[in-house]
Amino acid sequence: MFPRRSLVGLALLVWAVSLDSQTTAPSRSAATTIRTSVRLVQVDVVVSDDKGAAVPGLQKEDFEILEDGKPQTISTFQEHLGAPLIQIKLPPMPPHVFTNFPLVHSADSVIVLLLDALNTPSKDQSYVRSQMIKYLRTTPPGTHMAVFALASQLRMLQGMTTDSQELLAAVNNPKANPQSSPLRASDAESDANQQLIDFMTENSMAAPPQTLAQAGVDPINAMKEFLADTAAYQTGARTSITLEALQELARYLSAVPGRKNVIWVSGSFPTGIFPDSDLADPFNIATTFQEEIRETDALLSASQVALYPIAAEGLTSDTVFEANNKEIGEKRPSLAMRDQVRQMQTAGVDRDLSHQAMEIIARDTGGHAFYNTNELKGALDRVMENGTRYYSLAYSPTNTTMDGKYRRIQVKLRRKESLAYRRGYYASDLGTALAQGRKTDADPLLPLMGRNMPDYTQVLYKLLVQPSDPQPAADAPHVGSNPELKGPFTRYSVDFAIAASDLQLEAEADGTHRATVEVRLAAYDREGKPVNLVASKGELLLKPEEFLAVRKSGLPIHQEIDVPKEYVYLRTGVYDLRSNAAGTLGVPLPIEVRSAAK
Repeated sequence: MFPRRSLVGLALLVWAVSLDSQTTAPSRSAATTIRTSVRLVQVDVVVSDDKGAAVPGLQKEDFEILEDGKPQTISTFQEHLGAPLIQIKLPPMPPHVFTNFPLVHSADSVIVLLLDALNTPSKDQSYVRSQMIKYLRTTPPGTHMAVFALASQLRMLQGMTTDSQELLAAVNNPKANPQSSPLRASDAESDANQQLIDFMTENSMAAPPQTLAQAGVDPINAMKEFLADTAAYQTGARTSITLEALQELARYLSAVPGRKNVIWVSGSFPTGIFPDSDLADPFNIATTFQEEIRETDALLSASQVALYPIAAEGLTSDTVFEANNKEIGEKRPSLAMRDQVRQMQTAGVDRDLSHQAMEIIARDTGGHAFYNTNELKGALDRVMENGTRYYSLAYSPTNTTMDGKYRRIQVKLRRKESLAYRRGYYASDLGTALAQGRKTDADPLLPLMGRNMPDYTQVLYKLLVQPSDPQPAADAPHVGSNPELKGPFTRYSVDFAIAASDLQLEAEADGTHRATVEVRLAAYDREGKPVNLVASKGELLLKPEEFLAVRKSGLPIHQEIDVPKEYVYLRTGVYDLRSNAAGTLGVPLPIEVRSAAK
């Protein structure tokens, strides 16, 4: 696959190199929830009785499914009873050859734990962590679970495993320690801001503003507007990071077969991060992030992900009744009463909005929301039970128009059990829909190349990674975008063989095929700091004979990068700019230099 002579064909390809990038990847999965490209809609349905227990033994005839109110014919039906993952053992690889081929197969479902520090106060993080440690000590044997953490970015603490000790170690990882969110004001900061406003109000000698012009220059109003603008910016930033994290998580999970039940533990859930299928306009409360929401929803759908949001604060009460409330004894009774009423109103509204967002998130993805409970174990037990036992229904929509509009799904059961399922999808080609409206300066591959990001398998490939032979002279110019690379370095040769079946190759009338691909190499030191980067993007034109060779042996692409001689973690990535699919793989370096004689 990798001899140099097989790469000579690259000279026959049109390869335009650029460091610019666009678009972001949707998922390609063997078992997708919604396959708009083949006009097959697959819906997972969890059926529960009045006690919350899964209901087994139902038949296809018990279900009825509608799209935009019109009955559909169920073409396939399957009951899932919690079959475990099967680990795949690949044949031994030749020296220095690596692959991102997924190592799991045939599962009904898996569990993913997402610990959200970005949207959660530190005190609630400590409570959640202790509850999770307690629960993981009693996890049923054979449970497949992964652990992720969200702060300023998504981090994988533990990949898919059945080892409860590995899961405990992941939750005990210092990266999962409680930490203050940089985009969420703490209680102390909120108190300090309110005390500042109160101080300015009590010590103001000026008369209250009577006109709009006076109000516009009033320093107290100016401070209130500043604090409101800051809070709005932080909320917008948290929403954007949260959506990006869910997209990255969906890409990773696309390689895992079966239903993915994501237990998302958070202190607050941004309002409007999913379309509300109960509204005439699903984006009525989500106008700011419509494209990001559309992309996130499509990725989660294609990756067969159901979200189970769990409120991290447990059973809540109004903070004004807490014994340590700072209002007590610190203010005049009139001011204290006013602020207590305002605090109760604000806390109540925020809590209700967060709970509303949880319900929409769960309903839209086929999960279930848990809040106002101090028993996290009960919530987790229910996810484990119902999330692994479900029914898969598929149908071909009677409306074949690919107009990109949101289609509502309704599932009915002839019995009176509770149903949880995805409530809609977008009637358009997934890749085309996700490419619309995207920012032109967005980089599709870079967000997936982080040191702690999981490997993505939408595009499968093999790598031959070895030191270049011969090595460049000590004073030779460096290869890569880091001009500050110091000290002794090794130049590595990285040869890709990319599966042609995972690329969208556009056929021309004369039998040639076009592909547009981006390739990246990113090197990190032991502390996770980037030390060098190589990026290229371009269009490839394959003649008929070259296309046949690529279909058989993979698309060959050659890259080089200079890295320090000490330990380096090399992240590699491929992105198909036509289908918006991605593949990544990490390789630890150094690799022993082999002489020409060998």
